[in-house]
Amino acid sequence: MPLNELLGAVSQLSHQDKLRLIHFLLLEVAKQDGGDLKSIETPHQENLLLQQLATTEAVVWSPYDASEAAQVLSELLT
Repeated sequence: MPLNELLGAVSQLSHQDKLRLIHFLLLEVAKQDGGDLKSIETPHQENLLLQQLATTEAVVWSPYDASEAAQVLSELLT
């Protein structure tokens, strides 16, 4: 299946199914890289993982309001 078709199908998945797909892909990539991640074996553990993923927030750093970083950059430029 071409990637464009696959992406179209993924966009139609429910939120929970998208999280399951992320988990599956994580395990597949880990296998390819020689990792040994354990698959979830019970529905209770799967629900726990889905809840953790659903409540996790990504933290993104930005130089906005980072005066120390601006000072260091300024010193490097001079």
